[in-house]
Amino acid sequence: MGVLVLKRSISDAPTEIADPIREFWPETEWNNAASISWMESGWNWAAVNDTTRPDAPCGTVIGKQNGFDVSAELSIGYFQVNSCNFPSWPAGNFFNARQNAGTAHALWAASGWSPWYFSAKALGLIS
Repeated sequence: MGVLVLKRSISDAPTEIADPIREFWPETEWNNAASISWMESGWNWAAVNDTTRPDAPCGTVIGKQNGFDVSAELSIGYFQVNSCNFPSWPAGNFFNARQNAGTAHALWAASGWSPWYFSAKALGLIS
């Protein structure tokens, strides 16, 4: 049985996301950012996770995972930025790699890797 490799290198990431990672994060975090974006989207700029419904708009608790509330979300792009957290911004902006990475960096600067709790935990970036 093969070993699942979660960590990725910035040098393996597509240029479209590698360049903004290098632009926004300090070099010591490049591989971590590349790994988070890989786990979140498989480096697919068009990745979308839309769990909203007419009866469960953005932010509605829709379940639990590992004891944590899970809320309806509309997460987009490489870092799966939850556009519900930015209601005044057009959600489509998050398909732009630089916008996605820049917003992800702002989240990281404010809260470390915790906005990507499950991916960061799997990567050993948070306890």
